Amino acid sequence: MAMRGYYFSMDNELVQQIAAGDIALKDLKIDKYPGLDIDRTWEAIHFLLCGSIADGEPPLGYVVPITSDKGIDFGSFGAFSLRAEQVAEALQAMSELDEAQLRLRYDFPVMLKEEVYPLEAGIHSDEDADEFFAYLLQHFNEIRRFYSQTAAEGKGLIFYIF
Repeated sequence: MAMRGYYFSMDNELVQQIAAGDIALKDLKIDKYPGLDIDRTWEAIHFLLCGSIADGEPPLGYVVPITSDKGIDFGSFGAFSLRAEQVAEALQAMSELDEAQLRLRYDFPVMLKEEVYPLEAGIHSDEDADEFFAYLLQHFNEIRRFYSQTAAEGKGLIFYIF
């Protein structure tokens, strides 16, 4: 089963109510909110930016917010929220990274060894490194655009894996 990452933005106050448990995320019609599907890149982008598969340090840890302590009950894997100010912090941090800087952070052999999703040792080889980087870069740029729009509107967001 492929696990895909999905963001959607909404009013900051609503995000805070969901995070506090005052409103159940499952009760909302999430398809009515602006969203972004980042395919299967979620863990690899988090690893690229933070050097780990979860619990990365802010503000880059906010880009793909997969933490062990702030989850929201939703779906099979839960969801994660960011307030408007956290979205803005993440956007600022992403804005300081260009393709060359991302490539310096990129360590495909380590990602293979650590079996960072969606990679699996033995199935992928070092020959796939450039293609995989291009796949990550495309989605990173889409995330940056989505965060830019979300921040410009003063909204927060929810991220979940499905």
